[in-house]
Amino acid sequence: MKNNKNKNTFSRLNLFVTGVFLSPISWVIPKKKNRIVFNSTTNSKYSFNSKYLFEYFIEQYSDFEIKFIINDEKLKEKLTSKIGDYFITNKSLKNIFYCLRAFSWITSSLETPIGGIFLRINRLVIHLGHGTPLKNIGFLEKNMSFSKKLYYHLIKNNFTYVLSTSHNFDLIMSNFLKVPLKRIFTSGQPRNDSIFQNKKEYLKEKFNLKEEEINILYVPTWRQSSKTMLFPFKDFSYKKLGIFLKENGINIFLRLHPEFEKELDKELLNISGIYNFDSSLAGDITEYLSCFDMLITDYSSVFIDYLLLNKPVLFFPYDLEEYENSIGFTVNYNLHTPGAKVFSFDSFKKEVLEHLKDKKYYEKERINENIFYNSCRDKTNCKKISEFIIKNIGD
Repeated sequence: MKNNKNKNTFSRLNLFVTGVFLSPISWVIPKKKNRIVFNSTTNSKYSFNSKYLFEYFIEQYSDFEIKFIINDEKLKEKLTSKIGDYFITNKSLKNIFYCLRAFSWITSSLETPIGGIFLRINRLVIHLGHGTPLKNIGFLEKNMSFSKKLYYHLIKNNFTYVLSTSHNFDLIMSNFLKVPLKRIFTSGQPRNDSIFQNKKEYLKEKFNLKEEEINILYVPTWRQSSKTMLFPFKDFSYKKLGIFLKENGINIFLRLHPEFEKELDKELLNISGIYNFDSSLAGDITEYLSCFDMLITDYSSVFIDYLLLNKPVLFFPYDLEEYENSIGFTVNYNLHTPGAKVFSFDSFKKEVLEHLKDKKYYEKERINENIFYNSCRDKTNCKKISEFIIKNIGD
């Protein structure tokens, strides 16, 4: 089993080391105010909030010079063919200086287009993140390695503004990178505009589903040093699960963390009604959330996005105490998870049927938590954030 404890730390440190010598140049080089460079995880992924805001800028701001860094050549070619000539690498000297001359950098991750320190000097650098932090992140992490802590200290002053999805998280996001509250701005996530798309027909056609069937998405979170148990019940059996799904016309779609998709229990996939909805079928799960009648998770913040749909959520916190001790939460887990907590297979069956039968079941809690977590509850996130960026670019 993979260990995810220091995921991306060394690639981030490498980006920092290779870019730190360019920092003085970055501070003084003339900037083009109409040039914006976007990027995401490790400068090789086309994902998360950067992706959605980038596409919005292409559609709405033709007077801007817009690029997205993709260091994966095959992906870059594919995206160029599909979207247009908006993609560059940060490997050549020409492209490095192209990025350094951009007044605005927009990122979903801690990696910036070019590494270094104090990169916000004479530049607008916005960290959009890729989800509301239910779990501890950044300086809030427990048992953090020295290399990770060092990295956070080195890059914490790179960002002009850091996105918070709710005023309830402003202080959390401030502590995440130890940046002052004045550098936190509050808005919804760009990617959440896509939640309101209707892709149910795609799901039905892809998996040959019947109209009357109930579709449930199951998204467990990653764990640092233990294997995720998908149905962590002593009274669980594959046979009983198959019977329950068949009797009630239910399908369950499994969505493991991309780093751990190969660890999926193959015996589960032999059950009629169990499907693997991995990243090869849907790169970003957000835009497919509306396809599902219910969500199951343990500690994944995907349920926070799903609350925008006011559909039922079920929780499997089978190792809550262990997870709390090793990683921890930014909020009180039991208080801010609006759905039944399940610890046995019999309870699982009962709660699934109850949540699906009664729309009022936990509805008040879902509405309250949606207000708690999500500052914007419509599809205007890209519009609001782009206006914030344009305002800060100025003349």
